[in-house]
Amino acid sequence: MVATPSAGALVEAPDDASDDASDDAPEPVRTRGHRKKERTRRLLLDTARDVLAEQGEGFSVTDLATRAGVSHGTFYNYFADRDQLVAALVPDVVGAFAARAAAEVDDPDPAVRFAVITARALASAIDAPDTVRLALRLEAVQRALLVEGPLAHLHHDLVAGHAAGRFADPPDDGTLDVVLGALLLAARRIIEGDTGPAYRRSVIRHLLQSLGIAPDEATPLAAAAVRPIRQRRR
Repeated sequence: MVATPSAGALVEAPDDASDDASDDAPEPVRTRGHRKKERTRRLLLDTARDVLAEQGEGFSVTDLATRAGVSHGTFYNYFADRDQLVAALVPDVVGAFAARAAAEVDDPDPAVRFAVITARALASAIDAPDTVRLALRLEAVQRALLVEGPLAHLHHDLVAGHAAGRFADPPDDGTLDVVLGALLLAARRIIEGDTGPAYRRSVIRHLLQSLGIAPDEATPLAAAAVRPIRQRRR
C-alpha cells in the first residue's frame, strides 16, 4: 500500500534541515580547536626540522619542546615518541621537494626527462639547503623521495628508457641505489658550497653515461637540463 503524503510527512523536510543545522552548529567550535591543534603540530614539525638539520636524530624531546616554546607534555599530546615525530616528518619533507613538480616534465624522451628531473633535484640543494640537509640526515626521507616522492619519476623514466632502447639495462635495485647515492652525495657537496652549474652538469652527464647514453649525447643533454626552464623552452 502506497502511503499518501500527510502533514507529518511534509514536516520531514524541515526536520532533515533541522538535523543538518544541528550537525553544523558545533562546527565553528570544532574548527577553532582543529586549527589550534594544527598550528601546534605544525610548530612541532617545523621546530623538529630545524633541530634535525642541525643535530641529527640525537635530539631530545625536552630540547625540542623548549625550543618550540611548549611544555614537555604538549609534545606527547601529538606524538607518542620521538620516532613517531620523525616518521611524520618524512611526508612533510618529501612534500617540500614536490614543489619542483617532476610531473610537469613531459618531454617524450625518457632520457631528457631523467636529465631534467635530476637537474631539478640538484637545484633543490641550492634553493632549499636546510630541507636537503634534513633529507640527508633521514634515511627514510631519502628512500621515500625515490620510491613515492617526486624522484619516483626517475624510476619510471629508467623503466621507460630501457623499454625505448635509450638505456642499456633494465633498472634494478642496484641502478636505483647508484642514482640515489649519486644524487645524495652531489646534494651534500652542493649545500657545502659547490653550487656552480658545471658541477651539476657533470653529475648528470656521468649518470646518463652510466645508463648507456653515449658521451657525445650525454653532454648536451646535461647542459640543456641545467639551464633555466625558460631557456630550455626556447
